[in-house]
Amino acid sequence: MKLFTKSEDSATKCKKCGLELHDAERLKRHEKIAHARRIDVKCRNCGTEFRDPDDLRKHKKKCR
Repeated sequence: MKLFTKSEDSATKCKKCGLELHDAERLKRHEKIAHARRIDVKCRNCGTEFRDPDDLRKHKKKCR
């Protein structure tokens, strides 16, 4: 089963929730965050939790 299809206005649409995004990369990120099993990651310095490890990585650059 494919997770996305192109809609009439050339946006990429999630088959699970109908959300339309502008490109396949954004759709992949959306699917990973919104529909995948939830894996929370936590900053060891401040305790802030993130659903996406990429967001934690970006946060760590600022939180020292």
